[in-house]
Amino acid sequence: MNILESWLLHFGTRFTRRCLVGREQRWVFKQPPQGWVPPTVRRTSLYLHVHFCRHLCPYCPYTKVPYQESLVEPYTRAAVAEVDWWANAIGRAEITSLYIGGGTPTLAVESVAQIIARVRERFSLKGKICIETNPSDVNEDTLRWLHRAGVTLVSLGVQSFQSKHLAILGRDYKPAMAEFALSLLTGGGFASVNVDLIFALPDQTVSDVTADISHAVCLGANQVTAYPLFTFPYSAVGKYLRLKAVRMPNLRIRRTHYHAIHRWCLTNGFERTSVWGFKVREAPRYSSVTRDGYIGIGPGAGTHLPDGFTLNTFDFDHWRQTFADGRSAIALRMPFTALMSAWWWFYWRLYDTHIPLDRLDEIFKEHAHHIRLLLKVLENAGLGISRGLFFELTEKGAFWLHLAQNHFALNYVNTLWTRARQDPWPKAVAI
Repeated sequence: MNILESWLLHFGTRFTRRCLVGREQRWVFKQPPQGWVPPTVRRTSLYLHVHFCRHLCPYCPYTKVPYQESLVEPYTRAAVAEVDWWANAIGRAEITSLYIGGGTPTLAVESVAQIIARVRERFSLKGKICIETNPSDVNEDTLRWLHRAGVTLVSLGVQSFQSKHLAILGRDYKPAMAEFALSLLTGGGFASVNVDLIFALPDQTVSDVTADISHAVCLGANQVTAYPLFTFPYSAVGKYLRLKAVRMPNLRIRRTHYHAIHRWCLTNGFERTSVWGFKVREAPRYSSVTRDGYIGIGPGAGTHLPDGFTLNTFDFDHWRQTFADGRSAIALRMPFTALMSAWWWFYWRLYDTHIPLDRLDEIFKEHAHHIRLLLKVLENAGLGISRGLFFELTEKGAFWLHLAQNHFALNYVNTLWTRARQDPWPKAVAI
């Protein structure tokens, strides 16, 4: 990107933000003010970040450390303390879903079970429990622990069933291991088994992509989530990238692959549940991100509260020490105006690809007519269609949302996470 393009993108971003949310919203994360406490919350979701990995995949941007058995007990103790901190701060809220990600949570499955038990003690856990895992960490013992903990939805990070693509991604297992792990899970009595796949890899063809999806479904997966390579921009975190031959695919390849995925899924009885996700119609939906609000437990975990967004310190030692000292691990906070909260809701409904029209007045109040005008523009452009009480993105609309996400929202994540990796307690981060 040259200087002119960079300037135009910067100006365009600032202009768009000003038009959407006004002058009052400040786009800066700062350390929470002295004495700040989160608001009381009656209903929310919970995200548990288990940051251990046996193998650190070079394309993964999330907070993680190499698995060491000696670190599991200190992690568990701090995570339980953080559950207590949140329960004391917001009250005995109803937890509408519990999502466990990483890292590879199943590396510390006994720890996860202890933390879930504490969540049940301190909150009213009513929703489903979802967990991520990897092919090299699935066995019969894993399944037994997950069932004991009450997990019903599982996602397996396969990425590809083809050796040439696994090698490009730096995955250290053979396709047979992924097939075995998926067969165990799909035969293991879980309500939903999702398979994560990556498309638009170097030299990957359309037939390669659809063959991976077809193979996952033949092995029993009832949901598939397909992501393009490098959903997150890597310009500022390139030092974590070790696969020099791998580059962001061009627009034509991403468009062609996404269209093929969409067509295959709908032709074979799947329905779209998000920009990237497709599931068998009767299966419960597995989703990692689309919650209206949530609290985050673990190093680097984010929290979305009614009054804004917070982010824990990324550093494991700093994170666990805060709870030993009786403090919060929240490193940064960005307050939301009411209009910003409304747009946050709208953004994730776009990600769902289904917007409930009957909630626009409730969410946007006097600004609701602006949203209806925007939806009309999207419909005239062929990016969406009104279907009674819902506005639904078309396949074309879902793809272009992905591009907008890469140029705007994920650049914010890139800026924020890069700084948080460098400094456990940044004073301020402008996005």
